[in-house]
Amino acid sequence: MTSKPLTEYPSGTIVRVADIDGGQKARSRMLAMGMTPGCPVEVLSGGPTGCRVRVRGSEVVLCCGLAGKILAVENDSNEGPHCDCCPETQAKAS
Repeated sequence: MTSKPLTEYPSGTIVRVADIDGGQKARSRMLAMGMTPGCPVEVLSGGPTGCRVRVRGSEVVLCCGLAGKILAVENDSNEGPHCDCCPETQAKAS
């Protein structure tokens, strides 16, 4: 799989969460925010210092540590999991 950390995607990109590469505490925190594997996420602004994203209709700001633990793939990719609540691969991050 060609997943990479959320911090490596430019602003305006819509990606899907492929995995969360962190301990139980970080994983639980991300899952509680709605960042489940397969879920589309829109990168609103990003970079090595952190990310502001839209996930399930909410805007979330993540520090670089947490954003770097979220592994994602391009939304139009056939790789990685797909969200059960999103009927299409091309689902918007709303």
